[in-house]
Amino acid sequence: MTSSVQTAAREQSSSALSTRCPVGDSAAGEGTAATSRALFSNILWMLAGNLSYGLSQWALLVALAKIGTVAMVGTFALALAITLPVLMFSSLSLRSIQVTDYSRSYRFLEYASLRFATVCLSLLFIFVFGLASGYSPSVLIATLLIAGAKAFEYVSDILYGLLQQEEDMAAIGISMTLRAILSVAALSVGVYFTHSLMWGAAGLLISSGVVVLAYDLPKALAFRKGQFRTEVGTCLQYIRALPRDGKHQRLWKLALTGLPMGFVLMMVSLNLNIPRYFIQQHLGMQELGIFSAIATLMAAGSVVTNAIGQAAAPRMARYFTAGDRYRFGILLAAIVAVSLGLGALGFGGALLFGRQAMALIYRPEYSTRQDVLVWLMGASGFFYLGSTLGYAVTSVRCFTPQLPLFTGAALATALGCIAFVPSLGLRGAAIAILISAVVQCAGSAVLLYGSYRKASADPILSWS
Repeated sequence: MTSSVQTAAREQSSSALSTRCPVGDSAAGEGTAATSRALFSNILWMLAGNLSYGLSQWALLVALAKIGTVAMVGTFALALAITLPVLMFSSLSLRSIQVTDYSRSYRFLEYASLRFATVCLSLLFIFVFGLASGYSPSVLIATLLIAGAKAFEYVSDILYGLLQQEEDMAAIGISMTLRAILSVAALSVGVYFTHSLMWGAAGLLISSGVVVLAYDLPKALAFRKGQFRTEVGTCLQYIRALPRDGKHQRLWKLALTGLPMGFVLMMVSLNLNIPRYFIQQHLGMQELGIFSAIATLMAAGSVVTNAIGQAAAPRMARYFTAGDRYRFGILLAAIVAVSLGLGALGFGGALLFGRQAMALIYRPEYSTRQDVLVWLMGASGFFYLGSTLGYAVTSVRCFTPQLPLFTGAALATALGCIAFVPSLGLRGAAIAILISAVVQCAGSAVLLYGSYRKASADPILSWS
């Protein structure tokens, strides 16, 4: 954390205090209550948006399982396993950098321009990779369409950062809900009437583009008090001036800032998808479809932890920057408690009702693998806790050290898959995920504690 950011935060804090003190303690109490209500409202909006989006990702697989085939589920999962690591790396975690950039080191236009460029390069890479891998035309086309739909989501992501920076989560929640509804409807209609994943993926692409153009972009323009034609002209003028004015150096510097976190996000995605690569190679597309459907149930709790983490991250960053370690600790403890509770709830539910739930949600052939669900839900508590600690680590702008952590977690997953998947099948993949989740939790805790010590003014906690 730079001293200039800390100074600015302290000045803002001092200014706020000087405004409130003359009117007495009651005004200060009202201000604190209003702040708490705003945080609670933001959490509710992000929870609604993440819940809608998370359920939609699960509903996409349910729709494919119900009206399509297990092979379709496997192909869809493979397409995501190819697409997401590339897009997550190219995102460079710009949204996290943008949200925690309280000194306004970079303009929104710079964040948006860099995101657009990296998304285009990602799509090109995915196309070349698909050709080189020798996928069938249907799988390649479906992968490219799904990649295009996800690319639109990453355009929305940088627009969300603009709103999240000001803690305006309502628009983000509404956008995520719209995308959730339209995506499930589009894929379901496409697969139902054509019996083809390609047309369902085309529906995903169209629905995602509609949300960006019809809601996200107008909302961002309204926030910036600009008009579409004016903003487009500004963007074109900025792009033309990049080589001439040396502004490309600032974009390059911003890209380098986000590069470590880009690798981190890629490793996070690879960590989740490595088991799918091994399953597809050793067990085939049918087993991949079954595993992907079961693993989606583990992601249910992530909807809640992501919503809370995204809503709490700006507030945690503000507390940490201002040196308010007490409030930072209280907020962190609260979201950690939620994560552990969700993990325990999921594990208990898998033990008691896992078989019945899978038969009801998917098809009877999925319910024969309750053992896989139990192992995955056992890993979920560590997975949720690691995700929560990850938001905390990012909120204190500890970026680069996360790279070796998540590289180690991905390596643990790969080694677990090598050791267990050939002999234990899907259960072995679930065990590998459990091992990796434990590694991620321990490493994130160490990074957070180190950042706290480094920034603390207490001589006992400071670095020697």
